[in-house]
Amino acid sequence: MATQSQTWRRVLLATAAFAASSVALSAEILIYSERDFYGSFAQLSRSEPYLAIGSARSVRVASGVWEVCTGQNFAGECRRLTPGDYREVGGRGIDAILSVRDVTYGTPAVGYVAPKLQLFESRQYRGRTLTLEQSAGDLGRAGFNDRTSSAIVTGGTWEICTDFNFRGRCQALPPGNYPDLGSQLENRIVSARSLAPAQNSAPPARPPSEPVTAGPGPVIAGPIGSYGNSTYQPQPYDRTRVEVFTDPNFTGQAVTLDGDIPNLRNTGFNDRIQSMRVFGGTWEMCENRDFSGVCMTFGPGDYRRLPPQLDRAVSSIRQITREPVWSGLNPSGGNYTVFDANGPRTRHPLWLFEHADFGGATLRATGDVPSLRDSQFNDRASGMFISWGTWQFCEHDNYGGRCFTAGPGQYAQMPPGMNDSISSFRRLR
Repeated sequence: MATQSQTWRRVLLATAAFAASSVALSAEILIYSERDFYGSFAQLSRSEPYLAIGSARSVRVASGVWEVCTGQNFAGECRRLTPGDYREVGGRGIDAILSVRDVTYGTPAVGYVAPKLQLFESRQYRGRTLTLEQSAGDLGRAGFNDRTSSAIVTGGTWEICTDFNFRGRCQALPPGNYPDLGSQLENRIVSARSLAPAQNSAPPARPPSEPVTAGPGPVIAGPIGSYGNSTYQPQPYDRTRVEVFTDPNFTGQAVTLDGDIPNLRNTGFNDRIQSMRVFGGTWEMCENRDFSGVCMTFGPGDYRRLPPQLDRAVSSIRQITREPVWSGLNPSGGNYTVFDANGPRTRHPLWLFEHADFGGATLRATGDVPSLRDSQFNDRASGMFISWGTWQFCEHDNYGGRCFTAGPGQYAQMPPGMNDSISSFRRLR
């Protein structure tokens, strides 16, 4: 196990000052494994070359413009979808999609998009990955000197250079995918800086002669959306890590961790973390140093705002391999407990919320509930939070009627047609 100082040297600290007037346009898509919004689903805010749920046959575009493709890594037959519900993605030779990417930036008149660059240590977006939203004069601070072989630019234009502080051989990269940087730059990049255009300016036009693979959209190492009953297998470039942010919705100062931190004091993140993304592994967040006090576990997924018991209260973080013991969380001995709004601090792996956007009373569970009729929570759930496990939610008692599955993550609202409709749920794994 790496020491605290060794781990901290591998950490990238990046301050992202997002003013309300200049936040990048947010794009979100919900994908479902079956037609008509049934089956496993995932809510994504970034492009995915390998879908966590395996394949999707219906989608709901909440915002932005998305390109859906029949092959992994944006290959095969592709089509673009604007906001709306698509009960089946059939047509034009498409039966199921295996990858999706955000192409909002390539759509005219969408406004300012914040600069973002992803570097990968191997060609074709494989190996370890590093995401930059600010210029970096020395990539060695993130352990990424002379390690870049491919890149993706989501926003702005970036200049990558072979020497410190943007010197040496440099090349400008406008928005697009770069699966191979070539012999002059491969494994030689030492610094990178943003050459972002002025806010509210139109995206630069791309020459028509460029290959179709040069479309915009980030590729993230590991599952981003929360996922359910999945056949997903980690790709070779996955690695165990967690990215934490000082503000909600993945904004503010950010740090990427791939090892235990028993004390966040003097890091600038103690009692400040409000959102996070888990890219690999399962992580335990605790309110006190040395992994003590109230602790919760989090599997791979998006957490746009930490639950109340840990919001701005995390002082230590570690990776765990065994499932925690849930006994003792429900005084009645059952599998759930209902709390009024702003209830006490608990570490239940599943929370159902009375209102969308995590408001109102909560039902907190540790296991299967074949009927909610005696809980006063029947047909009342409008949002949920899952920190561990894959769960199935159904509209009738005993897991009957329409059902959907979901894994770790935060869901501000239920899937289409399932709001205020949950009467039973159970854990699948």
